[in-house]
Amino acid sequence: MKRPEVQERFVNHDAELPYGLEVPQVVNAIESFYEYWHEVNEWHLEEGYGRFHEQFRANNAIGGFVSHRLTTRFAEESPDFVLNRLDDGYPDLLYDGTDHEWPDNYAVKDSDNGPGLEVKASMGNTFYAHHNVEGWLLGIHYRINARSESPTEDAPAPDDTPPIEVTQVLCASMDHEDWEYRDAEGSNRTNTSELKANALQ
Repeated sequence: MKRPEVQERFVNHDAELPYGLEVPQVVNAIESFYEYWHEVNEWHLEEGYGRFHEQFRANNAIGGFVSHRLTTRFAEESPDFVLNRLDDGYPDLLYDGTDHEWPDNYAVKDSDNGPGLEVKASMGNTFYAHHNVEGWLLGIHYRINARSESPTEDAPAPDDTPPIEVTQVLCASMDHEDWEYRDAEGSNRTNTSELKANALQ
């Protein structure tokens, strides 16, 4: 399948990002993610395991993987960001360019006061969290170019189709009122907060 590439005409070089993060760093992180996904996807196809995204049981598992890979790359691109060493810690990226004192191991469970950046990835038109994020959020929308939506149709995707594409990157400072609580009572999902439609506009 075709290796995905960042389309320069869609990059907003005038975007203002927090904590010294620069647009070229975001582009580099996405390009690195594309290279990783392409190589892993090609290996899965060559070995007969199907497409890489088919190894995940749920779409939110893909979103978690995408956000983690990109978060790691952002930390490598920007010298003042440190990856939060705690799984499910908040925020994902700790800004180390001020006199704020983070723990020596950079493992932070929940910090609403320290400077940082939360990263979310979603195939939908919004973002979800287990608490109302108050602070900077970088949201990534992506799409999987699947072979078919029908379980009875297994025609492979054209060779010129990329397996995954980032369709939008948004960044804004959030507060409590930007989120809407979704009670999970009576369903098999967990309680979540959903970002309101106009919050990142």
